[in-house]
Amino acid sequence: MNKILSSMVIAFILTGCASMNSIIDNNRETEPDIDMSTIPSGIFTYYDDPAQYHLPVEYFLIGKFVTQDDCLLFEKDNELYTPVLPAKYTKYTKGDAQITVNKEVYNIGETGDISAQPLEKEYIGNFITEGPSHCLLDKLMKIEVRGVKLP
Repeated sequence: MNKILSSMVIAFILTGCASMNSIIDNNRETEPDIDMSTIPSGIFTYYDDPAQYHLPVEYFLIGKFVTQDDCLLFEKDNELYTPVLPAKYTKYTKGDAQITVNKEVYNIGETGDISAQPLEKEYIGNFITEGPSHCLLDKLMKIEVRGVKLP
């Protein structure tokens, strides 16, 4: 009887530990897999988690990146937005004449099509990098990545 009771207690303890580890793992935030030395600074970026399921981006907006008051902004239909770019796929240094998102190169001030969607601040989550606070407008534009092949 003692052997059965001991076995049950051990099984209960092990099951409890396994359940606790599972709970902890599920609630832990994903750490960005980004080499911080290669990401842009001075602009707002987000973490595009490769573990998330992505549909191919098939929508785009006509607009342009502009600079104003030392801020990189996105202009669409004469309205300005703070662009929020995917940190891992963006190459830009303050003062550059171009910004690269994955394999797409955009000239600052030149109108073109870009995969983007307007977004409210409450839905963006945490930024990986942040630009100056005066550059964070009430309207955000989430810039998406085209042509990324995920495992």
